[in-house]
Amino acid sequence: MDKGKIFTLILWAVLAINYSVNFSVWINYFAILLLAIHLLEFIFFFKKIKNSEDSLINGFVQTLIFGVLYIGNLKEKESS
Repeated sequence: MDKGKIFTLILWAVLAINYSVNFSVWINYFAILLLAIHLLEFIFFFKKIKNSEDSLINGFVQTLIFGVLYIGNLKEKESS
C-alpha cells in the first residue's frame, strides 16, 4: 500500500473519530463533502470501474475510501 492510501485511511479514521465525539461540526461537513465527491467520482468513472478486474461492489467501496488513488490504478479487463 502506498503512502497516499495510508494517509487517506488515517484521514478517514480521524473523520470517524470526530463524528463519534463531535469535536467540530466543520470537520463533519468536510467528511460529508469528501464522501459526496467520492460518490461523484464513482458515477463519473462507473464504466471504467465496471470494466476493471475488480467486482463492482469492491470498486464502489474502494472509490468511496480512496477516490482517484483507486481509479488511477485500475486495469481494465482484456476483451477477448
